[in-house]
Amino acid sequence: MLDLFFLNSLTDMTLAYNRSYNIPMVIVSVLIAIFASFCSLEMVDRLARGDQRYLWLSIGALILGGGVWAMHFIGMLAFQLDCEVTYDPWITGLSVLPGIFAAAVALNIVTSKKVTLNKLLLSGIVMASGIGLMHYSGMAAIRLDGILRYNLNLFILSLAAAVCLSVAALSIKTFLSGLPGITSPSVSSLIGGIVLGGAISSMHYIAMEAAYFVHAQANGDARVIAATSPNILAIAVICIAVLLIFSGLMFTYLGMKIAHARTRINAILASTSQGFVMMDRDGIITECNQAMLVLMGTDKQSLVGRFYRGLISTDNSCVMQANYRMEARLNRPDGSLLPCLIDSNSITDDSGERIYSFALFSDISQRIADETELRESETQFRALLESTPDPMVILNSYGLIGIVNHQAEDLLGYSKNELLGEPIDILLTDESHHIFAKLRENYIGNAQARPVGKQQELRVKTKEGREIPVEVSFSPINTSKGLLISAALRDISQRKIAESALARSEIKFRTLYVSTSEAVMLWDERGFFDCNDATLAIFGCATKEGFYTKQPSDFSPPQQPCGRNSSDCSKEVIAKALEQGSHSFEWLHRRIDNGKDFPAEVVLSSMELDGKLVLLGTVRDITDRKQYEEKLLQLAEAKSQLLQSEKMATIGQLAAGVAHELNNPIAFVYSNLGTFESYVKDILEITAACQTGLHHDDLAHVIALQAEKNFEYLKSDIFELITESKDGITRMRKIVEDLKNFSRVGEPDWQSADLQKGLESTLNIVWNELKYKCVVIKNYSDDLPKIRCIASQLNQVFMNLLVNAGHAIEEKGEITITTRVCPSDNTAIQVLIADTGAGIPPENIKRIFDPFFTTKPVGQGTGLGLSITWGIIAKHHGTIEVNSTVDVGSTFTITLPVDQYDA
Repeated sequence: MLDLFFLNSLTDMTLAYNRSYNIPMVIVSVLIAIFASFCSLEMVDRLARGDQRYLWLSIGALILGGGVWAMHFIGMLAFQLDCEVTYDPWITGLSVLPGIFAAAVALNIVTSKKVTLNKLLLSGIVMASGIGLMHYSGMAAIRLDGILRYNLNLFILSLAAAVCLSVAALSIKTFLSGLPGITSPSVSSLIGGIVLGGAISSMHYIAMEAAYFVHAQANGDARVIAATSPNILAIAVICIAVLLIFSGLMFTYLGMKIAHARTRINAILASTSQGFVMMDRDGIITECNQAMLVLMGTDKQSLVGRFYRGLISTDNSCVMQANYRMEARLNRPDGSLLPCLIDSNSITDDSGERIYSFALFSDISQRIADETELRESETQFRALLESTPDPMVILNSYGLIGIVNHQAEDLLGYSKNELLGEPIDILLTDESHHIFAKLRENYIGNAQARPVGKQQELRVKTKEGREIPVEVSFSPINTSKGLLISAALRDISQRKIAESALARSEIKFRTLYVSTSEAVMLWDERGFFDCNDATLAIFGCATKEGFYTKQPSDFSPPQQPCGRNSSDCSKEVIAKALEQGSHSFEWLHRRIDNGKDFPAEVVLSSMELDGKLVLLGTVRDITDRKQYEEKLLQLAEAKSQLLQSEKMATIGQLAAGVAHELNNPIAFVYSNLGTFESYVKDILEITAACQTGLHHDDLAHVIALQAEKNFEYLKSDIFELITESKDGITRMRKIVEDLKNFSRVGEPDWQSADLQKGLESTLNIVWNELKYKCVVIKNYSDDLPKIRCIASQLNQVFMNLLVNAGHAIEEKGEITITTRVCPSDNTAIQVLIADTGAGIPPENIKRIFDPFFTTKPVGQGTGLGLSITWGIIAKHHGTIEVNSTVDVGSTFTITLPVDQYDA
């Protein structure tokens, strides 16, 4: 199989055609390979970035692949055989594709962001493979009278040389591009292009030495070959060569333009006072101007090659990621820091990746010193302006607001930004617009006489349109920019309000002072010095002058109702008024004209008037009030007597029933005691007979006596008497206990009580009134809570309602007592007392709780029972309601809270 491609004997070599080389053409082919390599490497290095990366990679691959192809066929033209040669056009044309593809892969790897050794080896192998495939496919396009065989050793050597030199060329290019000392990328492209061009040429000519064209007669298949005119091949090669040369020329032209531009830029940078540095994509300084060296205080060799970030001392390094303008400090070699203004810009490709950057440095140390001094002066002025308690507004000569302090903002409602640059007219009311015209006349028009600090009152407008009265002090300030006028404003709103309030207060005081019916007077240590007309009327003085001649003691009796001397008491109340500021008390005064005493309510207040301590006295005649209070006491006493009378009437009404209830057990207990007395006498007589019979052995007499006295019956009946008597005493004790429970004697007023027990006690007390005509039905709740109340008063309520219910039933009827938790409020309980009596007519329903209202005959009721009941329920914060139907009956519903929080 290998015999079809490689030589198998020395005989084949002896039959080979003679060959030779055209040396000039060989040199041209080598130069084309080198120039094509340089042009492609330079193009992709400069242009193959961003969105157009693959476009320029394709063009570079086309140039490099086309250059390799052109070099191959120029080399073929330089290779001369002593026979006719022609080429297969399809194979010839297609042979360029492997070179282009291999060039594209290799260039893409070399220009990637991160190039590793493995990538370099891979790109070298791919490039060598493409060169070899392009060469040997091009050799396969040769048509001649003979066959093509290769020397195996030279064939392998050609491929190895292509791989090694391709890897070396790409490695050199990559290494030189990252070397800090290489200032121009063209240097690395040129050296890499030379090595890569050498790789292409070496592979080609080693492969040509490995090729042997053997006569066809050796194999017996001779054929006639018509030689192809070399013109077509020459034209194709020339076109490719022209394309490569044109590309090179274009790059040369652009390089010259760039060089000229760089020369001009360098001239500009050399003449400017601003420092200039240029950095590569890694931030390493590649160029600088003389001004930068002066700013740094160093030489160019020490600055170039340093990292740009090392020059700057700043806490805001994050802004250095893109174009920026900032102030920072420059780290000088001597350790000092130079403040600079830095303008930095970056040149990026279409993808935003930075290609290189440059920065301009301006020395701002003097400016900072001037600004610092200016800021210190301005700070002092601002501090002075802001520390003044008055709002300040500073105007220029055109009436525009230039400076305001925060006090002015607070007063006027504007922010500083809203006021600065605005005319002063926005703050002036319509009647105050003439102010600035006078200021211009006084401060600008008349430089010889400028009033300073002149004060005047005017009104200014706030942002909301509210007018504020202010006191303004104007002062001139001479500056380099012209005359400024400062206006110090003092808000006098409160003063105006106080003055107005004082005026109104004085009018009101004078109005009250004159029109009040109470005596009002002023006096100091010398005596009275002012009073109103009511004072003269109350104390019986004819004129104020006559009143002023009197002393306070002249208007009092010698003694007060308490029995103490009036003079001593007056000293005490005056001392309290001076100590406390004000003191009120009651006093017994005496009129001057008739000597009549009258009670009065006096208020003494100490106050300062015109720098002196004085007393203001107000005297109100309370004779009528005292008489009214006395009448109220009399009415209260009468009410108390009526209530007591009602209570006594109720007790008197029940006394007979209670006495009857007590009399029954007392009667049979008394009767039993009489019988028991006779029984005791009989027992004692029998006992005496027994004692006598024992001494005389006369037992028959004892037995006869026992039979006479019915001793057997006596023994049984005596115990029945004792039992009946004990029952009667128990009934009497129960009645007494019910009376005690009813009255609650000895118990506190407010306590927790069981209303059902109270109802039972009250029923026992009034039972004599009810038992002959009433049947009492009790519907007591099993879970009725105790309530906080005055139990004796509620018992009186129950008694009043039960007695009234009994009176309402003429012959026979029922009284139903129901206790329950209030259905609508579980914090309250209800007691319902219903009867089947005569009922209450509708016209009387609204009056039954009125005092002294009664429907009973005269002499049988006071009419206070239900009134007292209503008052007791109200005292317990409860309600009482009545529902009545004539001839059917009435129901009284009492609702009481369980707790009494204010009891």
